[in-house]
Amino acid sequence: MSYKFPVLTVILFALADPAFANWWIVRAADEKCLVVDIEPSGKDVTKVGKDVYQTREQAEADVKGLCKESSAPSTPGNPE
Repeated sequence: MSYKFPVLTVILFALADPAFANWWIVRAADEKCLVVDIEPSGKDVTKVGKDVYQTREQAEADVKGLCKESSAPSTPGNPE
């Protein structure tokens, strides 16, 4: 009986985890923006926008305004 409670607790947290997730917008070294659910750390990514978003939909809505990526890739020798 005593082992059922910890096992049940772990299962409930595993199932409920997406509901409590935080989201971040990051810009990678290649200038592409991504919405991630793991807090970024490191020198190759930069947080963009608010410090943390409560839902993925909020973060994706801000990506459209904050990270305008060009539709045509720039090529060397082609001034933009």
